[in-house]
This record gives sequence, C-alpha cells and structure tokens, in this order.
Amino acid sequence: MKKIRKKIAIVFLALLIMHTGVANKADASLIWSLESGINLVNMQKYDEAAKFFEGYIKGNPNDADAHYYLGVCYKNLNKMQQSAEHLQKSYELSKNIEKISIAPKYTTDNSAEDDYLDMANMYFDSKNYVKALQYADLILNVNPNNINALLLKTKIYYNQSNIKQAKVYFNKALLLDNSLLQSIWAKNLNIVSLPKYDFDYYNTKGLEYYYSADCNNAVTYFNKALELNPKSAVAYNNLALCYMKLNNVEEAKKALNKAKRADANFNLTYINLAKLEALKGTLYKKNTNKQREKYLKEALKVNPNSKYAYLELGNYYLENKEFDVANKYFKNAILIDGNFYEALMGLGTSLVEEGNLSDGIKVLRRASVAVKNGNKNPDMLYYLAKICVANANFMEAKGYLLDAIKQTENPNYYFELGKIYYQEEDLSSSENAFKKAMELDLEFTLEADIYNYLGLIEYKNFDTERAVSMFRRAVDLDPNRAMYLYNLAQAYRSLGDNNAYSKEINAIASLKPKTVQDYLDFSTIYYDKKNTATAIKILNDGILKYPDERSLYEAKLKLFKATKDPKGIKETENAIKARFKKPAV
Repeated sequence: MKKIRKKIAIVFLALLIMHTGVANKADASLIWSLESGINLVNMQKYDEAAKFFEGYIKGNPNDADAHYYLGVCYKNLNKMQQSAEHLQKSYELSKNIEKISIAPKYTTDNSAEDDYLDMANMYFDSKNYVKALQYADLILNVNPNNINALLLKTKIYYNQSNIKQAKVYFNKALLLDNSLLQSIWAKNLNIVSLPKYDFDYYNTKGLEYYYSADCNNAVTYFNKALELNPKSAVAYNNLALCYMKLNNVEEAKKALNKAKRADANFNLTYINLAKLEALKGTLYKKNTNKQREKYLKEALKVNPNSKYAYLELGNYYLENKEFDVANKYFKNAILIDGNFYEALMGLGTSLVEEGNLSDGIKVLRRASVAVKNGNKNPDMLYYLAKICVANANFMEAKGYLLDAIKQTENPNYYFELGKIYYQEEDLSSSENAFKKAMELDLEFTLEADIYNYLGLIEYKNFDTERAVSMFRRAVDLDPNRAMYLYNLAQAYRSLGDNNAYSKEINAIASLKPKTVQDYLDFSTIYYDKKNTATAIKILNDGILKYPDERSLYEAKLKLFKATKDPKGIKETENAIKARFKKPAV
C-alpha cells in the first residue's frame, strides 16, 4: 500500500510540474519529493529527514506516508511522544493494520509490530489505557503470539483492577514462555503453575500445522482438542481434512461421521463429505458424482443461507459443464455476499466456458475489485487477459497483463503480452516481451513457442536468414509440431532454397495430428494453402476425437465466417450451443 501511495504521489507531483511549468525556478524548488526524505531516512540522517518531513507535512497535511516516516525519525531521535503522534496520524489516515515492509533500514526488524509496541508503551506510561489497548490489539492482529503485547495487556488490565482479564492474557503469554512463571507478574496475579492447554490452543495449533502442510502433527493436535471437547464438529472436520490430505479415506470418513453425530446441522460436514467423495473418485477411478451432489444439497438444506454450499454446488455443476445450473448457484452465493470473490470467479468462468464472453468479462472485472486486501490476483488478471484475447479485445487484455506483471514477473504473462504486441504489429515490444518470458521460463516449457514467434518477428523484419535460425531452433526443440515446420519451410522458400523447403513440407506430410493443438495447426496450414475443405475436415476429425474441446468448434466457426458460408456458420453455432450450454435441470 505504501509503495502504491508513493507512486501516486510522484505522478501527482509530475503533473503539478507540468501544469505550473518550470520557468520560475523559485516556484519549482517548492515542490517536495517524498523520495528525498526517504533517502535521508535510509542513510540514517534522522535530524535532516525530520526537518524535511516537517516541511513536507505543512504542504501535505493528509499524507499518511509522510506522517509515518516523520514518526520513524522521531522514534530514532528518542522523541517518543512526537513519534507516537505522527504514527497515530498515519494510522488514522491509512487505516492500515496489516504487517508492512517499509523502506527505511533503521532496524533489522522491519515490521509494524515494533512501531505499534513503542506507541502502546508510550500511551501506557502516560496512563492512556484506551490508546495503549488499541495499539496492543493492532500488534496481536499482526501477530497473535507477540508476548510483549500479551504482557502489556496484562499490565493494563491489572492497573484497571480487572484481574480476571489480566490473568487471561498473562496465561496466554505463559503458554508461549514458561519462564514467565518466575516473573513479578505471576506473583502479582497469584499464578503458581502453568495453565492447562485448552481446546482453542490445540485446535489452533492443529490448524497451524495443517496450513504448513504438516498433517501428521496436525492430526495429533486435533485429537488433543477432541479429548477436551469430544463433541466439537469443527475439530472433527479439521481432522477429516488432514486425513484427506493424507489420502486416508477411511479415517476421514470416520471423522466426518462423528462430526455429523456431534452436530447434524453443521453444513461444513456435508461439504467435506462431498470433497471426500471427489477424492474417492480420483483415487479409485470411479464416478462418485451422485454422492457428491447429494451431500452438497444436504449442506444447503441444513443451512439455506450458506454461501459456501452455493459455491461448492456451483463448482460441481461447472465441473460437469452444466453451466446454467452452475450459474444459478454462483448467483445465489453472490446474493448472500456481493463481494464473494470465489463465487464471482466461478460465475465468470462458467459464463466464459458456455461462450458468453461479454458477460463473463463483466463478472470477472467485478471479481478483480473484490479480492481481499485490495490486491488483484495476478493469475485472475492473466485469465481475464486470455478471455479478452479470445474476444479480440487486445487493448484491455494488454492492460490486465501489465497489471499482473507489476505484481509478479511470470513467464506466461510476458509470453501472452508478446503475442498481443505481435498482433498489434509492435514488433520491438513483442520481441522484448518474448525474450523476458524466455529469461523467466526456468523450466523451458515455452522455449519452442518463443523461438517460433521470434522467427515470425525476424521474418516480418525482412531478416529471413535470422528467421530460419529461430524457426530451426523451435523445430529442434519440438520436431513434431507441424506449425514450426511450416513456418521454417516458408522461410526457406523466401530464400529460394527449394530443396530445404521440400524437405520440411515432406516432414509435415509424415506427421499425424494427435493433440488438440495439432488439429488446430494442420487446419491453419491447409487454410493458408487455400484448401479450406481439408482444413474443415481436419477440425471435424479433431472434434470426433475431442468432442468437449471448444477451441476446435470455434476454429471451425471462424473458417466458415471467413469463407462466408451461412449454412456452415449456423450448423457450427448450433453444435456449440448443444454441446456447451446444457439446459437447466
């Protein structure tokens, strides 16, 4: 968040300079750059930095970052009261309670916990217990196991004569550090032995191990939680999830049956029973769809307002390509929670897969602003981009990819971006994007495709010899890809090398399409050679082999549209509707 604000501030300043002009140098010198102050902090020149931010804030009183960095400066100058005031102001302006990595290198621990603790202690020392509690809670929001915050809350409640609450937080700290039993606070609170671990402790520890992929230890802790509360449907469900991760179907089933007996109206049990059926189907190679559907409908029956039950039913029908039904359940989940990211993604995906690209993109755009913490999922942006490409909306697709790349440098993002630049005839940008994709592609999964595109770029730049070199690399990496051979052959023909051209054409003739991409490639080659009938026949053969592969139908539809064949267009559109848009049940 701070980095985003920083960039916005820099852009704003740049616009301000553009509008005011730089003819008057005295006026231009009054424009402050936040980066200058941050650099002073990085160099630990806190006196100079403090003076800078004091001046900056006079002109920008609502800049959360400026208050934050001024608070940091005062902290390092040991002016704790002033530090707390500006850090407090920064918090009020940004409402930021997340863990923040900040620019200054004034400490080896760059976390918000230290700043909040300083502020909490300062307020505690001045007997402002309301503010002290506020900042102690901010620390525990970032790190529930921060012993200093737990002890501070102990002291606050003790000073307020709330001994019961003081003991609660001291015992939590004591569970984390047994040596505190010898401290003055153990004596003050008359605590002479270690507290017993309660259900919440064991259940929480089990979840910690589960999410760190240590299911064996998680099982141990969930079982300990169940010893303390043998009727907890929550713990039995957690235990079942662990057994499912371990592919232990029988133990997972036992745990879920116990969860049902503990609370027959806990809908998560039925959702997990459905997930168990899916696991059984995968492990035992059997169709368990009817049981999955039954359990999910039971989940909805015991709690008709469960957004998660609607979500799972939507996912189930989406998986089975019953798009109308899937859409209905996803929409119900969204009615309950309008910002339910997973349901919005499910609905968007379902609409796209049934061929409703326009509505699918609208829903996915909505999902893009519903992600937690305000961060857009880069993979979702990538998916949106691919949908836009399929809808020939290249400008919007490019925007999504550039946003995704700002968050993470993924070779697939750059590869897709390179294809868009190539489509736009921006060959220089296309080449740069492909080369970046190759640099990041550590598993070499895109290498052959990238060399093929680099060959196409060289060919368009009239450097046919370099094009041949690139196409040859693509063919060497994947000698069974017909399109690489065809492009290489065309390059040889441009050079007048008829022998090499014939050799590559003969190599294509010896290949038989096997994958979906093969059928698409061969169809494209025959269409390029003005043999539309054979191109369509190849797509029909592909559809016979891959009847659920929509791209083959879409490629066929494009050919009929290109040749202005109304009968073929209508028949193919009807086939797509019949195959990919099943009626509601």
